[in-house]
Amino acid sequence: MMGTRVVVAGAGGFGRGVYAWLEQSQTHRSLHKVSEVVFIDDGIPAVLPQAPVVSSIAEYEPAQNDAVLCAIGVPAVRQRVVEYLRSRGARFHTFVDDRAVIGSNVKFGEGVIVCPGTVISSDTQLERHVHVNFNCSIGHDVQVGEFTTLSPTVNIMGEVRIGRGVFLGGSAAVLPRVDLADQVVVGAGAVVVRAETQAETLVGNPARRLPWSGKQAGGEAS
Repeated sequence: MMGTRVVVAGAGGFGRGVYAWLEQSQTHRSLHKVSEVVFIDDGIPAVLPQAPVVSSIAEYEPAQNDAVLCAIGVPAVRQRVVEYLRSRGARFHTFVDDRAVIGSNVKFGEGVIVCPGTVISSDTQLERHVHVNFNCSIGHDVQVGEFTTLSPTVNIMGEVRIGRGVFLGGSAAVLPRVDLADQVVVGAGAVVVRAETQAETLVGNPARRLPWSGKQAGGEAS
């Protein structure tokens, strides 16, 4: 039986990290019969990855045994790339690193990436193409909307609802039962203490709105 070729879309810093963690996650590789990991990228990476870049994203033709991981940190860009690849017949892989700690009744949508050192408590759901970078903490009964990005060491406490396409910067925290609307951007180190119902940018401790809003963060989740 042919093994799975995991195709990482995006050969930037986060994509190269995902490649390394996939190589180290032997239980995951065995369970999903991963035989090879390669990249697709539309540009020339500033740092060459350790696996081949086999195609641009624009010209990628999915093979029968391919499963794509979209490793692009910016939620809106990730969504556009996923929709394009889906239109070309791609199917998507879900990667939970062997070193993540996962509670009971946790549900993962297609394309989710959970990096090493992350702890996810029970009865939590991560919808399609969510990124959870390393050393994050997600409490019980949390729902994270599709295409949301958690940068390293984010802490989401229990009974929180995170909307679609949210970007949480490094070490941000969301207190229990505090919900975030679609496309909210939370700055690095911010502590969100009350619900946000609009697509605003929040910074500081306690987190407050910036005078401008509606713009996605411009960096990777790395």
